[in-house]
Amino acid sequence: MAQAPSDITTAAARVDPDAEQLFQRIMMDPTNENPYAGYHELRRRAPALLTADGTLVLTRHADCDAALRHRSLGKGNEIQGFRLRPIPEDRLRELMTRLERSMSFANPPDHSRLRRVVSSAFTHRHIESLRPAITARVDDLLDGLAERPGADFMTGFAQRLPVGVVGDLLGVPEEDRAGFGSKVADQAAMVEPTADADTLSRAITAEAELAAYFSELLAHKREHPADDLLSRLVGPEAQGRLEEVEMVSTALLLLGAGIETTGHLLGNTLHTLLNHPAALDALRDDPGAIPGAVEEVLRFDSPVQFDARTVLEPVTFAGAELEPGQTVTIMLAAGNYDPARFDDPDTFDIGRTDNAHLSFASGIHFCLGAGLARLEVQIFLERLLSRSTSVALAGAVQRRPGLGLRGFAQMPLTLRF
Repeated sequence: MAQAPSDITTAAARVDPDAEQLFQRIMMDPTNENPYAGYHELRRRAPALLTADGTLVLTRHADCDAALRHRSLGKGNEIQGFRLRPIPEDRLRELMTRLERSMSFANPPDHSRLRRVVSSAFTHRHIESLRPAITARVDDLLDGLAERPGADFMTGFAQRLPVGVVGDLLGVPEEDRAGFGSKVADQAAMVEPTADADTLSRAITAEAELAAYFSELLAHKREHPADDLLSRLVGPEAQGRLEEVEMVSTALLLLGAGIETTGHLLGNTLHTLLNHPAALDALRDDPGAIPGAVEEVLRFDSPVQFDARTVLEPVTFAGAELEPGQTVTIMLAAGNYDPARFDDPDTFDIGRTDNAHLSFASGIHFCLGAGLARLEVQIFLERLLSRSTSVALAGAVQRRPGLGLRGFAQMPLTLRF
């Protein structure tokens, strides 16, 4: 039986009905304005919680990080969980076919093969080459916000910037991008534990429509290749390495992750800084501190709050004897607030230097687009702070429901240059 590293077994996993009820309240609360107090309480009560159905819930940074890296923990149950949700059987079969061939739900060697095909598009050098185009898009979108006092930052900027950036990366024609933001937002509801049948139906419809679109676009790229990622997927360098369904699933993954998570990171960044005006002023005075500030936002209010792994082989982890098929729920944001890892974790500190947050995960499933997301947010802050004379909320913000992605549905903003 495989063993977890000894430094994460200081508190054995245990059953605690009260802690399990707290965990369920956190996961199922559709409003969840501030889940971080709940994470602290859950970590205090049962840092390694065994639920009645055998799920191991982790809230300590060391445990979470080790689980993300452990070879005995992989992917599997996340897909099977869709079978338990209110989805018609015919639509479920089509969805499962694509999910089962997605990089997000693959284990080695398939995961390694899929990731290798697209990784060249996310090297530091290639991402930096996108800086001029991203800067131009940021300036254009900021101009639009400044012209419309009270405009919604989420739909007017946070959604549109990553649509443009990911569209450029994939090679999606500009004229086809208008509806991507709303479709990806609908699709993202599939990750919400609280999603009802109607919401799931819209999510699956959006996913199927996007899949059909990319199937047609990939066929076009075979005949008319260009300098973009989709052309690379169907080009001679990838010949025989990907099946059609894997190409479509890869396009869907890059689109969804690149638009939805980055969009909410942009919103969370602005909201956090507006609520910490001293930090905002400090960044105006010292733009060199912006990269560190972005990392602190990722720790302080991450769009991705949790992840999960499936036990692939018998393993002792955090004092629990786990068998194949059990689920390990990794509360990433709880790990980001672990006082054993971060000094004064409830304080937003843009000068924090030892910031090994888990918001992009770790191990083999570390977010492939992390560098691109960081660059988009850094450029946004650089241009916003260098060009604006004032930026302020123009009304009440509205959070998106659920914890699967933490962010905002609306954020009215007044921006002046």
